[in-house]
Amino acid sequence: MKKAEVSLEKALARVEFDDSKITPEKLVAAIDRLVFKAKLLRVEPGA
Repeated sequence: MKKAEVSLEKALARVEFDDSKITPEKLVAAIDRLVFKAKLLRVEPGA
């Protein structure tokens, strides 16, 4: 993970990651294994 921004008020997080090391789906699965519920809203390639 390169960067994460979290809004507790909105219950949202924005995450920047290296897609050569992990897929968006695997990142969501890793977050789900914690106590948080995650779902992929969108992917912005190269962002």
